[in-house]
Amino acid sequence: MEQQKIIDEVNYHKAQKITESLYKSGLISFDEYDKLTQLNRQSFSPLFVDLLPRTLDLSGSQS
Repeated sequence: MEQQKIIDEVNYHKAQKITESLYKSGLISFDEYDKLTQLNRQSFSPLFVDLLPRTLDLSGSQS
């Protein structure tokens, strides 16, 4: 695997983790979360983008 692809993959996961944290903290709306997820996918082109969920799974996060 090319080094740049590995770097992009790591950067995507970091950016997506931040996006999820912002949403779960109530700092961004679900629409903003969705838009940032799309931008993260476009910016970093993760290798397995088709296998990743398109939206946040809220079923387990509501306590």
